[in-house]
Amino acid sequence: MREAGPRVANARAVMASRVAPKGDGDYYATPPWATRALCVDVLGIGERRAWSVWEPACGAGHMAVPLAEYFGQVLASDLYDRGFGLTGPEWDFLRPLPEADAAPCGHDWIITNPPYGDLPQRFVERAFELAPRVGIAVFVQLRWLETIQRGRELFLPRPPHVIGIFCDRVPLVRGGWDPEASTATAYCWVVWRLDGAAPRPPVWIAPGAPQRHSRLGDLALARSVTPATDAGPLFEEAGDA
Repeated sequence: MREAGPRVANARAVMASRVAPKGDGDYYATPPWATRALCVDVLGIGERRAWSVWEPACGAGHMAVPLAEYFGQVLASDLYDRGFGLTGPEWDFLRPLPEADAAPCGHDWIITNPPYGDLPQRFVERAFELAPRVGIAVFVQLRWLETIQRGRELFLPRPPHVIGIFCDRVPLVRGGWDPEASTATAYCWVVWRLDGAAPRPPVWIAPGAPQRHSRLGDLALARSVTPATDAGPLFEEAGDA
């Protein structure tokens, strides 16, 4: 992982759903504690392992930095340059793959918070094409588990290994991370194992995860955001996300 100081653009508070403006890259940083909750409460990683992980939508490093506490090697990349990781068109996770590149990615895990719209499913499908050795995990809205099309195309053919459901709400804001933000949106981790591990029942990430999994150093990744105003909702209903 290429070290770089995080730079986070101006952000706004999130309502019940999110619709990013065009050209924004749909950038909503994952609170670092939510990634630690995946590693500890869902994956059961008690100490740093030799596993390698690829975070292909790394933004300013809010997920990649805590992943480095649990994985021996972290590749952080993104189509957009936000001052962290490897960036540019060659790191577009969804770019067409030349036949010569359509080989296993060589990493044990692919873990990310994909952009919204139809992109989470496309990210998961691309991750399956790249075939990490151990697994895939995506951070998504809880309601992403719904819809006939997604069930038919993704979940029924490829049932998740485990789903980690947050009892706490996980606030996301556009353009960065605000530790003081709140949200009406529920999120979860969806995990697939490609190493033959048996499926598990859903895991509820117990209340208090923000306190258990926060670190003082996380504040280096935070930045003040533009507060909500009386001008009306900041985000329209996203429909199926």
